[in-house]
Amino acid sequence: MSVWARERLLESLDTDPTPGAGAEVARLRADLGRVGSNLNQLVRAVNSGQTVPSAELLDAVQATREELARVRGELP
Repeated sequence: MSVWARERLLESLDTDPTPGAGAEVARLRADLGRVGSNLNQLVRAVNSGQTVPSAELLDAVQATREELARVRGELP
């Protein structure tokens, strides 16, 4: 059953029901990835004992939240 489900899912990913949707999703993922990467770097610094200004950390968290909201709003 799991093999069948995986095959159906992979087949559906190969089709693009909305022309250009694949490129748009890729752009959204890249945008979100950049913001998430910045937040990850700050959290890694905090966890390793480095001092990170709280304003910088809060700005990164807010930017991540805003990007997530934008991505959610643009998804079909």
